Amino acid sequence: MNEQTVSASLRKVYSTRLLIAIVLAGIAYLLNYYSLTGFTLNVSEKTVSVVLASFAGAFGIAFPVFYRSYFIYGLKNKKQISNERFMNFEKKILNISLTAPYFLVFSIMMNLPENTHILITLFSLYAAYYYFPSDKKVKFEMKVFRINAE
Repeated sequence: MNEQTVSASLRKVYSTRLLIAIVLAGIAYLLNYYSLTGFTLNVSEKTVSVVLASFAGAFGIAFPVFYRSYFIYGLKNKKQISNERFMNFEKKILNISLTAPYFLVFSIMMNLPENTHILITLFSLYAAYYYFPSDKKVKFEMKVFRINAE
């Protein structure tokens, strides 16, 4: 398992998750533009905006940090981890962080204020930028977790 194969595998997961979110957001914008959506709930618009933006921030920033800390805490007495465990960890981090863009789809469908869209978009862009599996980042992660590059 070398850096190039790992990063290629992770980029496939990354691009699939992100592409689906972008397509769904585009469809939601089109449906909203033609006034085919805009369902309402029995709670206030401000409450829903705060909850969706908070979840987007939590999934885009907080939960990946907590999961990484939890994973590292579980490895504190180990010299090395298996390749499969490392790949599962990296895929879970990607899946957690790339959940943030899906909250944008919900906010568009509910026709929430633009401030909410902007905030969720910023959280999503941060998650997409920070967790992109580049070769350099994967090499560093493999070095940190003492994964043998074969």
